[in-house]
Amino acid sequence: MAVIELPDWAVPNGATPALIDFGGVLRPSTGAGLLRVDRQGSRYKAGLTFPPFDDPAHGRIIVSRLIRAKRMGLRVEFPLLAPQPCEDAVVDGVGQAGTALKIRGLFPGRVVREGFWLNVVRADGQHFLHNVAGQVVADAAGKATLPLSEMLRWPFADGDQVKLVRPMIEGIVDGDEQAWAISVEKFVSIEFTVEEAA
Repeated sequence: MAVIELPDWAVPNGATPALIDFGGVLRPSTGAGLLRVDRQGSRYKAGLTFPPFDDPAHGRIIVSRLIRAKRMGLRVEFPLLAPQPCEDAVVDGVGQAGTALKIRGLFPGRVVREGFWLNVVRADGQHFLHNVAGQVVADAAGKATLPLSEMLRWPFADGDQVKLVRPMIEGIVDGDEQAWAISVEKFVSIEFTVEEAA
């Protein structure tokens, strides 16, 4: 599926990321202990705000792309607190499931820190966003097993790309309508939420 991307000059000035949890808590009617049930499918969304676009051409382009993204999907850079000093890697082996991801292609001794964000990119280009749940050091061959905060949502192939340098969030633009504000000065203000579709 072809998705829309925003231009490089469209940089948000605010973000509200959130986890969409597909698990739940069972509360027994008998007064017994609570039971947490984790389910595959937990994913992320991010509300993004942009500074007013004072160039009419920029405002026009952003509005046009968001209108198309309502039906085609959108891929935008996931907002990070700071750059992640790391390189991209690839999936190491097939049949992976659960909350661990084996990767290869890191520099030997590379530290992947708790809280880093990454994408696993399927062969068709779809990006899946994940959060690293604990610090890991790559071995001498550049391999590592990353603990994840949520379960893998797809059976990725050996060699699928793992993006650690510039993770993206890809999905649908949330809501039944997409609005934008035009000020008296003719500045265009935009905010929207993108939610992972899978």
